[in-house]
Amino acid sequence: MKKIVLAFDGSTHALNAVNEAKKLMQGFPGSSVTILEVLDIAKAKDQVLDLSEDYEERKAVRIDEVKQQLIGLLDTFEISILIGDPASEIIQHVKKNDYDLLIMGSRGLNLLQEFVMGSVSHKVMKYVSIPVLIVK
Repeated sequence: MKKIVLAFDGSTHALNAVNEAKKLMQGFPGSSVTILEVLDIAKAKDQVLDLSEDYEERKAVRIDEVKQQLIGLLDTFEISILIGDPASEIIQHVKKNDYDLLIMGSRGLNLLQEFVMGSVSHKVMKYVSIPVLIVK
């Protein structure tokens, strides 16, 4: 196992998934982890209206925030931030890249959306062809 992608939204389950990635990296030295965060399109629309910062500046700020959350949890990782529907973006990103494993939390930050529309993890698991580790 050389390439791991970890879907991250800052939720408790996502932080638990980071801990599982760390354990896996100990068992597979030399593996790389990409942290993938998808900014929900509904929230992104609000950000587009905010003209005080351009997209690249907002993205850089969010990358710094994610790095701060992961200090002490993971030593090395890359961060990729996308905008759109979380399930769709994760599925497309995994299909376009050569990952060996996807790790994600079982529940994200938006419990209402999960209840009404079905969970992101369930949708992703259904449509990706690589192994998926879902963490509580």
